[in-house]
Amino acid sequence: MMKSIQQVKYGKDTEMYVHYPDFIWVCIASFLFGGICWYIGTVAALSNWFDGRPLIVSYLFNVIIAALALFYIRWGIKLLDKKKSWLLHMGDRLGTQFFFCVLLPTVALFGILKPVAAPKSEWMWLPLLVIFVCILLFNMIYTTFFYWSVYRKREWYLIRLERTLQRRNSILAGEDGPIDFQSFDPSNNMEPAWADENGKETDSVEEIDLALLKSINPALKEFVINNRYLTKKIMYNELGIFLFEKTNNTPIVKLYLKEDMVDSKGCEQRSLNEIVRDTHGFVQKIDRHHAIPLAMIKTCYQLKGGRLRIILHVPFGAIESFEVAPTIARRIKDWVMLQVPIEKENTINNNL
Repeated sequence: MMKSIQQVKYGKDTEMYVHYPDFIWVCIASFLFGGICWYIGTVAALSNWFDGRPLIVSYLFNVIIAALALFYIRWGIKLLDKKKSWLLHMGDRLGTQFFFCVLLPTVALFGILKPVAAPKSEWMWLPLLVIFVCILLFNMIYTTFFYWSVYRKREWYLIRLERTLQRRNSILAGEDGPIDFQSFDPSNNMEPAWADENGKETDSVEEIDLALLKSINPALKEFVINNRYLTKKIMYNELGIFLFEKTNNTPIVKLYLKEDMVDSKGCEQRSLNEIVRDTHGFVQKIDRHHAIPLAMIKTCYQLKGGRLRIILHVPFGAIESFEVAPTIARRIKDWVMLQVPIEKENTINNNL
């Protein structure tokens, strides 16, 4: 079945693609609905316009009126998709769509099909009810396509996740044949998030490309969130905290923006190492569950034992700073100094 693709937006720069019935199907529906309107409106106020003319002329007139109504509804639904989400604003969306895409078209069509003479009460309500039901059914078809599209995306994502877990289990159980441990590289066969949870992940051995990071303008560089449901482009200077956690044994990386440290956004990546890789090192891990972008560092202090204390520009809930372990501190020390100088521990004591 041919379908058109509609970008459904949820807030600034956030969108999801939904497959709706294509233009040709709305035209077909217009011919069918026009036939219904023509049948129930044979004694209509405009019937005298077609006196002495072939029946096909009055039929085509009803088709045109029906097409105008259906395409108006199609346009209204797509406009509402960009303003009010079924998933986030169901109450507002239901009321707005019912008024603008059901009641208004019904009243408009009934105004054209109203009887000439004073009708009996049952004749008044019959065409009104028929038109209302047809318009309501047309809206329900679009709503069904929306939720079916969401269901398919979720189903596809769960299948993909299940296959990933099966692949991991087969590797761990040795079902893929004997493993050569001398040449075995866990980073090539296991997703980093799996190793994260078991405490076996080591920091990426790739060196931080300081020259590349110096050339990055955080106000122009984009980080793309793609969590299979929504797509959102975020500038590097808007990034806040990346949080790794497991929910129902599913590894998840969440992003908190600088301007909103309460509402998280799911990332496609399933480990902090993937975030580091995809941001070309602009974001670095500071512990097993947190990673921060370079622009989030306000100040940094050298502690005893080679540890670092990183003060954030924006607090992450009740957390205003992170203490970084020596193994990670050694790796990110030069990275931190691209943003701020590292002060000695005695500087903290003097300030206190």
